[in-house]
Amino acid sequence: MSDLRPIGDDVRRLGRVPAVDPLVDAARRVWRDAVGDQVALHSLPARRSSGALVVHCSDSGWVSELTLLERHVRTKLEAALGESAAPLRFVVGDVDPPAASSPPPRAVSAPSDEHHRQARELTLAIADPALRDAAERAIAASLARDS
Repeated sequence: MSDLRPIGDDVRRLGRVPAVDPLVDAARRVWRDAVGDQVALHSLPARRSSGALVVHCSDSGWVSELTLLERHVRTKLEAALGESAAPLRFVVGDVDPPAASSPPPRAVSAPSDEHHRQARELTLAIADPALRDAAERAIAASLARDS
């Protein structure tokens, strides 16, 4: 069996990375600690542009989610860096695949009755029944995942 492998993905990914700006380098070193494993699997600080730290995301869903959470993500990044960070701009781009040594995802347990009770309480003000039900299920699942 040959040790040869296609290098197109590596060339494409590495070809887009300019000389690393010190802020980008520092952000990359603390990114996983700042944003958590799940977000880090789908995003990577890539470059600085027009005063913003541009973060590549694996798809448009991650771009949307992280754009909505920009202030929160930047606060966590600043805490990990120990200094203020530039505003973050999220774009679809190449993201390094997870390292082979990445821990396996945690098993997620089903929401308990208590999770459903808390979720129901949090969604009481939602008038639309279908939206309220969907939000309740999402909140209960999130509570189960975080416990």
